[in-house]
Amino acid sequence: MLGSRTLSSRPASFTVDPSIALRLDSKAFTICLREVETALKKHLLTILSVVLFCTFASSPAFGVSREIIQMMQQIDTLQQMVQNLQNTVSTQSAVLRTLVQQTAGDVSQMKSEMADLQKSTSQNLASSANKLDSMTSQIQALSASLDQAQAQLSKLSDQVSQTQNILQTLNKPPEPAPGTAPAETPGQAAPGAPGAAPNAAAAAPQAPSIPDPDSLYSSALSSLNSGQYALAIQGFQEYLQYYGNTARASNAQYYIAECYYNNGDYARAIKEYDKCIERYPNGNKSAAAQLKKGYALLANGQRAAGIRELRSLVERHPKSHEAALAIQRLRRLGIIIRASSKR
Repeated sequence: MLGSRTLSSRPASFTVDPSIALRLDSKAFTICLREVETALKKHLLTILSVVLFCTFASSPAFGVSREIIQMMQQIDTLQQMVQNLQNTVSTQSAVLRTLVQQTAGDVSQMKSEMADLQKSTSQNLASSANKLDSMTSQIQALSASLDQAQAQLSKLSDQVSQTQNILQTLNKPPEPAPGTAPAETPGQAAPGAPGAAPNAAAAAPQAPSIPDPDSLYSSALSSLNSGQYALAIQGFQEYLQYYGNTARASNAQYYIAECYYNNGDYARAIKEYDKCIERYPNGNKSAAAQLKKGYALLANGQRAAGIRELRSLVERHPKSHEAALAIQRLRRLGIIIRASSKR
């Protein structure tokens, strides 16, 4: 009875570090527990065998002594402790399994949310880039319209001045001929009176020998805005022929390049942008011409040259609006660059 009971007994005590148990998954933890139980059974069986042998050897007729009863009580207590330990381990294993499952679910949900966020961010960046390009085109169109309006205002101002000069000339009383009395009412001399014909001839405006600059520029700009690129090129070239050193010459050369760019003739547009950059380096369209030259190079399949041109623009005009557009285009090509703080 005692031998069989001893053989079926379980280990006395076992302490599990909670931090280690939380790091193990349920399967590994169960395997570890079984190994520990096997080792304890092996050592406990050896100890009990030695104790029983000593007790039987010292007690006559192998009587049940007080020490044996106490040992059996201790064995019962040990079995209860092992059972409690098993219940605790089972409970902790279930809790750990639940935590692992919840953590796995949370990780999967976080991965899904991160993927959605990345997709949304990419879409927003693409949409922002498209909006930026659209705004750039609108700004250029507004700039062209403003130039056209300024040209028209300048032309109207010149016409008003000419009209005022003509009116002043017509209202001026003619000088009396020698030996004749002056007219009683100024400005009401008879048509055949002496001095009337010379005043009329003086009041008649002379025909200009070259085209009017405002008319040329305004007409060419109107053709550009209406999509008549061939007519616009002709008008701007004629303007440069007569007024190549004026303040608007840089604009005229830039708009010639724009006509070729809008027609898809990127090779010719690149040459015309070069003329604007080289002939008018201090013009107000120098940075814009270099930006559009970079765009034209990229559109023409010359990626390396286009990237170099955009980088050069950022270095030459770091604080300009065109440099910001160049940086945006380079980022879309996978190239990160920052504008320098120097002007």
